[in-house]
Amino acid sequence: MHRRAGDARRVGDVEQTGGTGGSTQKHYGYLFPLLSARQRVVSVDLAQPVPTGGTLTVEHLGKQVAAVIEAVLPGQAVTLVGYSLGSVVAAAVAARHPELVRNLVLVAGWITADTQQKLRNKVWQQLRKEGSSALGEYTAFCAFGGPFLALAHLEELALTFKSLAPDHFYDLQMALNQTVDISELIPGIKATTLVVGCTHDQMVPVRHSKALFGAIPDARYAKIASGHAVVFERPGQLVQIIDQFNASPSRHAAGSIVPADSP
Repeated sequence: MHRRAGDARRVGDVEQTGGTGGSTQKHYGYLFPLLSARQRVVSVDLAQPVPTGGTLTVEHLGKQVAAVIEAVLPGQAVTLVGYSLGSVVAAAVAARHPELVRNLVLVAGWITADTQQKLRNKVWQQLRKEGSSALGEYTAFCAFGGPFLALAHLEELALTFKSLAPDHFYDLQMALNQTVDISELIPGIKATTLVVGCTHDQMVPVRHSKALFGAIPDARYAKIASGHAVVFERPGQLVQIIDQFNASPSRHAAGSIVPADSP
């Protein structure tokens, strides 16, 4: 499933894919309408491609993204935006299908799951198995940055906890998260790339974004003072960074640090 909005005659075409358990409504509720004010935007809502209890792979999800690009924008290369697990998928698509991806934006992504990520995932899996009522709180604790949570109220976060209830597809994605390894694909990315790291990220610590920045030949790097849930904490700043990059991808040379002014 995909959604589209915006005028193709403006800046350029953007395709976006969200993170674990995400959708256009859940992860791009703020970004989708704002980005589509300046360019045509196609947002992919990933579908469960394997049966419950099966093994989900990055390639399964990448095929869906590539298929949407080819169906909606035939013969065109796009700016592909990925967030969290969507960033892993976007990087893989860019490496496998360079003809489809002209520019690439990787937000809070990673190359290979490390021990910190696997430990967090293991705790999540145990809470999920036990049917613990603390699962939502634990997920929110990991997703939001410390400075954001310090100013929030538990009552305000209650709705967030409820919205984090996982389904079977969510379970498959969580299993995939702890086995991610796209290290062999990364050197093959030819797209002009912007890597966005989140300085207070506990789910995918910012070192992973820095590793992507260092591994992709034509990459530049921007950082946002946010936790992993940057699409909720700092959506305005993220839109600004993506907009500016899509308007002029090579404005900042490969290997440079992009100034990130807070709007």
